[in-house]
Amino acid sequence: MSLPPSDHLLRTLAAVAPSSRVLDLGCGRGRHTAPLASLGFDLYACTSESTDAAATRAAVEAELGKEKAEQRVSMARSAALGYPDDFFDWVVAYGAYDEAANMAMLVDMLSETYRVLKPGGWVFVAMRERAIGADATPEALTRLFVQVQF
Repeated sequence: MSLPPSDHLLRTLAAVAPSSRVLDLGCGRGRHTAPLASLGFDLYACTSESTDAAATRAAVEAELGKEKAEQRVSMARSAALGYPDDFFDWVVAYGAYDEAANMAMLVDMLSETYRVLKPGGWVFVAMRERAIGADATPEALTRLFVQVQF
């Protein structure tokens, strides 16, 4: 059984201009990608699993069309995205950073997110505590993002 999209995420992004370019980082099977596409964002998505990419393309095809779904849903790892610098207004990382086996890997992922995010851009993060440790707070994640900027 697949989980429904996060109401918190959808309410947050409902207040964002639809012209915003959004990346669904680690999109899985498109749990959030399809609803974000229906909100009209300039939407991209990536996953490291080919079966998940195919499922996500199928989920967004009705909104984006077959050709655009093929172009916008790609295979990529969170630490090597392949998008240009300063490309996205928003990055949705719902569970994407949970793949980090250690703090060094998490920092690599955050560095890559920072690279593709436009100055002043936003990241919506949902992750398990184990990726950061006992200090899994928004402030701790913010400190990590500040670290990767320098």
